[in-house]
Order: sequence, then structure tokens, then C-alpha cells
Amino acid sequence: MSADDSPSRTPDDTDDANAAADDRSTDARSPPTAERSASGDTSATGFDRIETRHAVGVAVILAVAAGLLVAPGVYGAVTGPDGTVAVVEIDGTIDSATAQHVEDNLRDARTNDSIEAVVLEVDSGGGLPAQSERMYAAVDRTASVMPVYAAVDTLGASGAYLAIAPADRIYVAPSAQAVGSVGVAGTAPAPSGPNAGTTGPDKRGSDPDTQRERRQTLANLFLENVLEQRGEEIELDREAIAHADAYLGTEAVENGFADRFGFVDGAVADAASEAGLEDYAVDTRRTESRIPGGIPLLEQDDGTVVVVDGSEKQFGDGLILAVAPQAWDETVGDDVIMTSYTGQLPADGDAADAMTDDTATVNGGDDE
Repeated sequence: MSADDSPSRTPDDTDDANAAADDRSTDARSPPTAERSASGDTSATGFDRIETRHAVGVAVILAVAAGLLVAPGVYGAVTGPDGTVAVVEIDGTIDSATAQHVEDNLRDARTNDSIEAVVLEVDSGGGLPAQSERMYAAVDRTASVMPVYAAVDTLGASGAYLAIAPADRIYVAPSAQAVGSVGVAGTAPAPSGPNAGTTGPDKRGSDPDTQRERRQTLANLFLENVLEQRGEEIELDREAIAHADAYLGTEAVENGFADRFGFVDGAVADAASEAGLEDYAVDTRRTESRIPGGIPLLEQDDGTVVVVDGSEKQFGDGLILAVAPQAWDETVGDDVIMTSYTGQLPADGDAADAMTDDTATVNGGDDE
């Protein structure tokens, strides 16, 4: 059909056609509200969707921020510290109860996977030699598997110093009153002859020379152990160490009997650092009841003094203590005559010949 043959449209027809087209366009974009409601369609408009997405995004950001704040606390609560530093107390006169306390707690430290280091909190002037040596062995064994530090408050002398000698580091308070005192002390030996009530001439006590020799043997063992553990740190020769002097804290750091000034808290922090612990717990092991200030004694008929326990069983024929002079009075008493022997080895190797009356002191005084 040609263009001339096309039907003509009036202006009214054109307006009707445009209106119809507009209606169809509207229908294609969005159905009537009533119709959407009737069909149950809950889809949001483009504007609604934008608002919803914005709200969700804000919620996600807030949740992440909250997680960053809460997560460290939750993680810490779940994982706990990296490990534990055990603080073991050595307090008062060293006797069997002291040795048992230290041995048990150090054994637990070695077998407890959570304990990574040990600090010995020391305030003792010494006590019985054998018990001090038990503690020495326990500390030495523990120091071979983990850091072991010692912190001396007022006293860390004689048997107590022997016990802590294997520690990796020894801290002392500058005002500590007695550190070191490498030697043993004993009551002045008294002669004893045959007695009708004994089964042997020495059953009531060996002769004075034998008693002196035994004490010198203990003193020499003490000296050798200290030299083995701290011979490279102590800036004194063998003879000076064997003189059994007790030093102030300031002197002990200067001459090498101690490594540095410090207290328990500093020792704990440094031991934890040595063990690689950034976050750590502290487990303090104190004695269940405070250790008595003295050792029960019994004076025999011949004048010798022996150590006794609750059942009055005698431990030896004379009192031998690894105790500093400063602790003698509170340990034994000021009415017991004491002879002090150092661990000095004589030039000819004969310990008995070196033990003369010139080494005797009374009531724990300094050697003359």
C-alpha cells in the first residue's frame, strides 16, 4: 500500500494512542499496588534495596569491630598464660622438713609440663649439712632442665648458700646481711673414754681428733661444691673462699658470690624471659607451717651436743652445722660452745693436721 493510501488520523485519535502507550509503559514497569498485594509479592523497590544493603554493610562493619575488641579477651581466656614460674621458699633453719619441702616442689616443677622456670625465695642462714646437700642436689638437677634463679632477702648463707649455688643466677638485696659463709661449724669436741654401759669405747662419742676430721671433711665437700658451681664467678681464691666469711649484699655482688642486685619479682620476670614466656602465671610454694627458728638439741653427759628429733633419736656424736655465724645464736643458742672449721685445704693435704685450736671460735664469732 502506498503512503497515499494510509488512513488518516484525527488529532483525537493521536491523543488516544499516546495515552494507551503510556498506560502500557506503566504496566510494564510496575504492576498496580493492589495487584502486587493480591499476588503476595514482597520484593523491594530499587531504593529500598539500596537502603537495605547500606544497613547490612553497617551491621557487618560493627560486628567485625566488636569481634576485634572481644576476640583477644576470649582467646586469652581460652588459651591462658604461656607457662608458669614456680617460686619455692627456703626459709628459716634448714632441717629435714626444709629439705623435703624443696625436694618435693622441685620434683613437681620438673615433671609439670606447665612450669617453665623456678625462682628460689631465700631467707636462711643455713642448718644441717646433709639436708643442705639434699637441696643442693635437687636444685642442680632442676637447673639442668629449666632456668632456676635465686633471690636472697636477708640471709643466704652457709647451708642455704650451698643449696642455691647451682642456680643459674643469684639475686641479693643490697642490704642483705649474710651471703656466702662457705664452711661448717661444730661444738668443741670433748674427750670421751670407755664407758661400762657401751658396747665399744667410742659408742658414746669418737675421740676429738676424729670429730675434727669428720667436720673438716664436710667443710671440704662444701667448698668443692661451691667452686664447681660458681668458681668462675667468684673473684676470690680458694683460701679466701674457705675462710667462710659472710658478706653483705653489696659485697656479695662485688666479689661474685651473687650476680646482681634484685628481689623476688625481678627474678621471676627475668626467669620467665629466659624461659621464653611473654605471658606467665606465678605459683608460690611456701611451707605449710613456718619452719622453727632453732634445731632441737640434747647435751650428753660428756658435754657433747647432738641433734635430736621429736623422738629424741640422736643423729650423731656431736653437733655439726652448715650455719652462718649470724644464725648460730638463734639456731643453737648462746650458751653452747662452738668450734668453727673452714673448708681450707692444708698444703700437705692432711686435713687433721690443719685443725688446730687457732681455728676455734666461740658462739659463732669470726675466725681469728
